[in-house]
Amino acid sequence: MKFTTKQKIIFDTLDKFNKPLSAENLFEMLDEGTMNLSTIYRTLEKFYQEGLVSRNYLDNTAYYYLTKDEHHHYMICEICKKKYEMDCHIDEIILKIQEEYGFKVSHHDLNFYGVCKNCQ
Repeated sequence: MKFTTKQKIIFDTLDKFNKPLSAENLFEMLDEGTMNLSTIYRTLEKFYQEGLVSRNYLDNTAYYYLTKDEHHHYMICEICKKKYEMDCHIDEIILKIQEEYGFKVSHHDLNFYGVCKNCQ
């Protein structure tokens, strides 16, 4: 995928911080006037559709992170809101879905919510 200047800025920012960021996070990080929030939302959605980023939700806010080597998920503490990264281990479930229902899974989002050991 060839990036526009603004897409490259968003991609590079996601790469630099290497953690899930919302559109609002990106907007606040970029120099004032660099781009508007709607451009960031459209770009993130395009990246998601192209498979360049993964997306998960916390408190009805979408967070995006670059899809690198391994697809992963997050455990999110409901008290401190810290996100703990974990590997994806649902390949067997996806195969079963494809075999049993004939449904080809293109991507998935999964978060686990609870209380981390520091907040227990």
